[in-house]
Amino acid sequence: MGSFVLSVFVFACVAAVGNAIFINSTGCGTTKMCMFRPRGCDPNLDCTIGVTLSIIGKNQMKVQMVAATIIPPVQQQYVAIAFSHDRSMGNDSVSECVISNMGEFVGYEPEVYVSYNKGKSNDRVFLNDDEHAELFSDLAGEVVDTRLVCEFTQQIMPQIDNKNGLIWNLNSPFYLMAATGSAQPDEVNVHELNRDSHSFPITSEETFNPITFGNNFEHPTGFAPKINTNRIEKRPMRPTEAPRASASLLSLISIVLSFIMLF
Repeated sequence: MGSFVLSVFVFACVAAVGNAIFINSTGCGTTKMCMFRPRGCDPNLDCTIGVTLSIIGKNQMKVQMVAATIIPPVQQQYVAIAFSHDRSMGNDSVSECVISNMGEFVGYEPEVYVSYNKGKSNDRVFLNDDEHAELFSDLAGEVVDTRLVCEFTQQIMPQIDNKNGLIWNLNSPFYLMAATGSAQPDEVNVHELNRDSHSFPITSEETFNPITFGNNFEHPTGFAPKINTNRIEKRPMRPTEAPRASASLLSLISIVLSFIMLF
């Protein structure tokens, strides 16, 4: 029995290591775009914030992000990348990953959202389930060794409705910014404002077009046609709630019961 328990424990440890997210910095500047703080840090060990972008297939951009966990711990923390036309916050498209850094106790799963920086505020863009599954895939996240790590795949040219211009075609030169901070269920909170803090956002010195790192793939030319996503939503039935019979059915049952009682 003891050997069986030991074997299960060893297997669990190996599985946990095998599932860990590894951020490979090889190819930074040539096959992928990278930003790390401090310079020369190891994203799998001691970077306080960092992001990598790489093109892994047709219209598929892999995003990997890392940030030091906030001290004291918060229930939810985000790490996000913004695509901007300048080096200042405002009028930016944001991809944000939110995960609990107390996951082993609370059990939150990582979540990825698209949002928009309007001035110095941030608003999430609503996507239905189909749109979200089209725009994002392969989401994974974890909190390990005081680091929050998240990765996902995102479409470069979104094949969904552009939500009145809030969903951007990323086949264009952008400044990139990465930020981290605490989050709430429906929004992210303000990031660190102290420029001397290791958690202060980082910004690229020059613009990057993500697609230049994937010239071997044929990508779409733009957005897909707008699709009517209106649906008739059915109210979910509660476990203790039975279906309601129609008026005609109730009348029929009443007649049958009356007929039976005559006999």
